[in-house]
Amino acid sequence: MGLFSDFFLARRLRKGPTLLLPYVPDPASVLEVVRLHAPDARPYGDGLRVGGNVRLRGPIALPPGLAARAGIPAGWQTAYVAGNIDDEEGGEYDRPMALAAGLAERLNGTVHPRGPEPPADLAEVTGGRPVPVAELVAALAGELPGLTARAVAGGITVLSCGASPVEIVVEEDEDETGYSVCVDDGVRGPGLAETARRVALTIAARGGGTARDHNGFLIHETG
Repeated sequence: MGLFSDFFLARRLRKGPTLLLPYVPDPASVLEVVRLHAPDARPYGDGLRVGGNVRLRGPIALPPGLAARAGIPAGWQTAYVAGNIDDEEGGEYDRPMALAAGLAERLNGTVHPRGPEPPADLAEVTGGRPVPVAELVAALAGELPGLTARAVAGGITVLSCGASPVEIVVEEDEDETGYSVCVDDGVRGPGLAETARRVALTIAARGGGTARDHNGFLIHETG
């Protein structure tokens, strides 16, 4: 690679969001995981096209010189850079970070130069039939004992319990009922994301909806 091209690649890696992996992945396996985020993801140039306006460039080998210029610590072997294909198009500006962060969770990697802030919405369930609140409370009793519901306003109901910061927000309108599994802004703690995944899967199983995590990846039984 020429010095000029190497300079621009290092700048791109440094800007991010860049997925770093400590190994050389199988491209087919990466595509399979990306399709949990966007089922229509496909090869595109030097990487993958994810949805209408997001590109995942890679795999990019990380020799020591390139890693040093990009500010990447030692020990990472492979990188992928997420970004918009056309910055003039709207609607997907937050998606590159979500894509990189979700892949890092599933592929034993990290996001460079920094990952996203802890999310308030940990998971969501869309589609399917509305699940009666009483049925939800009973179904989630094992996961969130003491769960109670309170109506807020405008078709919004919040289910919460004192033993956990995890809440379920149910939003109903004429066309669809959606479920958000969330915590207050800035709340952190071990196991919260996994609890949210199990709660979302339970709701989806009851109503036949689709469960996705906070990065927009489909949630399966294996997490």
